[in-house]
Amino acid sequence: MIRTYPFLLLVLLSGTVAAHDHGSAHGTAPLVQFHANLGQWPQSVLYRANTPGGAVFVEADAFTHVLMSGGPRSVHGKPGVITEPLRMHAYQVQFVGGNARAHHGTKTMGHYVNYFLGNDRSKWAGGVPVHGGVALDEVYPGIDLSVSGALGLKYDWVVHPGADPDAIALRFEGQDELVMEYGILRIRTSAGDVVEQRPVAWQEIHGEQVPVAVFYKMHGDQVQYSFPNGHDPRYRLIIDPVVDFCTYSGSSVDNWGTTATYDETGHLYGAGTVFGIGYPTTLGVLDPSYNGTGTDMGITKFTSNGAALVWSTYYGGDNGEVPHSMVVNSADELYVLGTTGSSNLPTTNGCFDDSFGGGNSPPFTDSFGFGAGSDAVVVHFNAAATALLGATYVGGSANDGLNQSSPLYRNYGDPFRGEIIMDLNDRPVVAMSTASEDLFTTPAAPQEILGGGGLDAYLFRMDPTLSTMLFATFYGGSALDAGLGVQVSSIGEIYLTGGTQSNDILMSGIPYALNSHGGVDGFIARFTEDGGSLLSSTYVGTGSFDQCYFVQLDTDDQVYVVGQTTGTFPVSPGVYANPQASQFIQKFTSDLSASPWSTRIGGSGNENISPSAFLVSVCGQIYFSGWAGSTNPVGGGVTSSSTIGLPVTPDAYQPNTDGSDFYLIVLEPDAAALTYATFFGGSSAEHVDGGTSRFDKDGIVYQAVCAGCSGTFPTTPGAYSSTDMGQNCNLGVFKINFEQGVQAFIDVDATDLLACLDRPFNFTATGNATLYTWDFGDGSAQVQGVTVAHSYAEVGSYEVMLIGSDDGSCNGSDTAFAMVNVVSTSLLEAEFNPVPTADCNGYSVELFNLSTGSTQFIWSFGDGAGTTISDPVHPYSGPGEYIITLGVIDPVCVDTVFTTELILLEPAVLLYEATSPVALCDGESVLVDAGSGFDTYLWSTGDATQQIEVDEPGEYTITVSEGACIGADTVQVVGTPTHPGMSDVFTCSQASSVLAPSFTIQSILWNTGETTPSITVDEAGTYSFAAIDAFGCPVSDVVLVQIAAAGEGVAKIPNVFTPNGDGKNDTFLITGMAIDEFRMEIYDRWGLKMFETTSLTSGWNGGMDNATSNAVPDGTYYYIIDMLDRCATTPGNNHTGHVTLLR
Repeated sequence: MIRTYPFLLLVLLSGTVAAHDHGSAHGTAPLVQFHANLGQWPQSVLYRANTPGGAVFVEADAFTHVLMSGGPRSVHGKPGVITEPLRMHAYQVQFVGGNARAHHGTKTMGHYVNYFLGNDRSKWAGGVPVHGGVALDEVYPGIDLSVSGALGLKYDWVVHPGADPDAIALRFEGQDELVMEYGILRIRTSAGDVVEQRPVAWQEIHGEQVPVAVFYKMHGDQVQYSFPNGHDPRYRLIIDPVVDFCTYSGSSVDNWGTTATYDETGHLYGAGTVFGIGYPTTLGVLDPSYNGTGTDMGITKFTSNGAALVWSTYYGGDNGEVPHSMVVNSADELYVLGTTGSSNLPTTNGCFDDSFGGGNSPPFTDSFGFGAGSDAVVVHFNAAATALLGATYVGGSANDGLNQSSPLYRNYGDPFRGEIIMDLNDRPVVAMSTASEDLFTTPAAPQEILGGGGLDAYLFRMDPTLSTMLFATFYGGSALDAGLGVQVSSIGEIYLTGGTQSNDILMSGIPYALNSHGGVDGFIARFTEDGGSLLSSTYVGTGSFDQCYFVQLDTDDQVYVVGQTTGTFPVSPGVYANPQASQFIQKFTSDLSASPWSTRIGGSGNENISPSAFLVSVCGQIYFSGWAGSTNPVGGGVTSSSTIGLPVTPDAYQPNTDGSDFYLIVLEPDAAALTYATFFGGSSAEHVDGGTSRFDKDGIVYQAVCAGCSGTFPTTPGAYSSTDMGQNCNLGVFKINFEQGVQAFIDVDATDLLACLDRPFNFTATGNATLYTWDFGDGSAQVQGVTVAHSYAEVGSYEVMLIGSDDGSCNGSDTAFAMVNVVSTSLLEAEFNPVPTADCNGYSVELFNLSTGSTQFIWSFGDGAGTTISDPVHPYSGPGEYIITLGVIDPVCVDTVFTTELILLEPAVLLYEATSPVALCDGESVLVDAGSGFDTYLWSTGDATQQIEVDEPGEYTITVSEGACIGADTVQVVGTPTHPGMSDVFTCSQASSVLAPSFTIQSILWNTGETTPSITVDEAGTYSFAAIDAFGCPVSDVVLVQIAAAGEGVAKIPNVFTPNGDGKNDTFLITGMAIDEFRMEIYDRWGLKMFETTSLTSGWNGGMDNATSNAVPDGTYYYIIDMLDRCATTPGNNHTGHVTLLR
């Protein structure tokens, strides 16, 4: 039974790792990620991100885009043949008049990136944070810019309340053409088109997303946003365009997988060739060779389960770099072997060689940036990959590090073979190929000069700082020779393997095959621990093409090689074999004098499997990984290659193949039988672009893949990424545990291996052992069992060791380790400060968490809702009292403390006052207005409009709302009062008069044409006016002005009257125009009152009290008259006298 560890696929765009937010689900890493600028780019750059077919640089006042297309294609063409011209173009989107006041990354990823590019140390940067987005604050007053890469490059303009979106203006520079088509912007460049889709905009109003109509308006190369229906300035406005890189063919942002390795804790390291893009110094069409463009090494460390990244690192110079092989030392520090075409490679102080030797352009690697030749490079990173512990060139005046010559270059990717391993003292040992005659060798090396055929194997060891070459030797003869694999025995002896055309390579000891078989042979050479002597060597092969790619040793230091053959390679009796296959495995004694057996694996025909990883385990099982398919015949001498027809076992993980997949097998010790065989791959042509992958001694394969080329690559649930986010091929990696020996694993029941002081902590053993023994690292006695519990008495860190054993197993036991950190119960304190808000925008509370002792919280808001974030802002549906509870959680010791607070959200008050009173003119109607700007209106009449028309006085109630607020008021509609009329006017002797209404007016027009409130008249006549009173109502009046002539106005009192009924002088009547305040009394001579009146028109008719039936006798009567005679010449109001009555 085989157990499969989680497979994992990672796709890199131009060497950028696809970042993963640990708070998100697996496989949802942002498609575009932003690396902060810590000095590795010009100062104006804030962040850089890879986009489909290029890169974007985020600046405070612009986006700078670099686009690329063409270059090597997904079929990988014949290496060195660029099937499409490489085109590069830069253009810029400038924020006219805008410049961000501040910036910060958003959605920060759980890993970091390191940059070691070029030999200018000031441009190196370690621990560079990676973000899923970028926020630029206050680009314009009140306007922020939010950039996101979740589903591709997009950006949102955030216009805060009161800010003016018309301030946003974008100027495009450097493009070939900027056009607007059907509402979208198309930016045409020499490297392809970029489309900015039609913008959308919306506002969040009362919890609802309200769309806002928006479109582009373009003036030359400047673009703004137009809002035909406006927007509500009281609420935030979001403008949301989307950038679409739509017409790229380029593989120039690929990351071609070349090598993988592991560390003791099961982390997987993957590396590939990435295409770097630097900041452009000019806009428009760029020279593809401009500074910063070329292939760099992209190296990534994954967690042991493949769910996340730990770090990712760029390493390279101005031209090309390709990683070939990687290994991790006992301190978890990574070493990388590769080739470079750069003269400014990052090297460390005191390194062995800090200068580029170069050579000639190889026949197949122009597209990798090796136009000036190549050197090998060895790099030593610290455990975090944030610093270089060593970095050096290894090269002479010709090409180094490349297996560049046919027929030794047989498979696609063979130029990038070679291997780096660690010796017994944690020093790097390297096997590679060289064409340099002047490459350094140590004194008295087994072979101090190049063999003479133009390419030799080269074997060397360096100190860990890469400053000293401890030994170095050529190994080759008069023809072509290549160094492809290396291993160190249990006593430190070094075994080198590869291929040779030479019939005169150095031989020593008692060779199994002393002479060349002809054509191309494999070889094995055994050197002393110090590299100073060749102990033994042998040819391997037939009379045709035979080449060894990897060498392995078992626990007895017996030697195994794997390779390819086109000859009749021998198959020993009693071994598993596919007799017509073109891959061979052969076992030799440690002194290379004998071969116990050999066999062939694979299918029939030409070399259909290119070897990628090889292992002989501690139990003697033989593990092999290789690939085949349509990519392999493209380069080298292989004419056909396919995985179709290769044998698989019934329990194969993937029993079927499309012909272009990986093939993995396990053989019993001494190849006695096939234990397991499976395919692995998807619909694309999976392969490796050279380089080494590895099995660990427990039989777990760590395999790098050049994956996703115009197809799919299988991934598993929980994998870091399941999407090829490039345009072409990208690095994929997988890890499979074949479980062929005793396996022991530690499972625990707590997060991050934290245990609580004095509380039982559960451990569980998993695996296939028959007995499990636990050592808890605190001096307590060992215990046995599958599931055990242990309590720690002191705070500290403890290494727990699990030994799984099986007496019937070849390897006997397996050991697993885990570090447990024991902590005391946290001193938890729960405290928070609530800041409630109740206004027309709604009801909410902002909670400021002041707690200590933990970073895990649980909130209850008192309305049935809650959250676990630290400082929430919670909305409420309405006013009221709410009890808020905060719990502070100790997740290790399972403890929680709580605190509560009561908050009161008062009803939001709208201070509203309607205009009142409102006058209603007689016989008319009036519009009553509640005021503008409110959300709703409701009158007591039932009307729901801002204005109502009324024609009756009374009280009218209006209720208005604004957001969550409600206000009400009463409007008094009053009828206008009755105005007193003006009295007629009388004056004496041409005196002037002032005429004016007795009430307040707004305007007036007299029949004289005057418009003043009062007028002065000095002529008799009828005067009138039309006016608007203080209530806005019309009013008019007429006044008669009389003016008495001289003497005309004086009162006249008769002295006789004749009330005989003849109609003449029948009444005693006082006349005059200027009489006021009149009163008259008549008496007889005895003082008896005959008559009394106050009316000038009611005179005495000679009767008692003016009764005609009671006539008084004729005679003389006495009168008393009180009156105001305005026209009298002398003052006086009282008049007395006599009047004679005669009939």
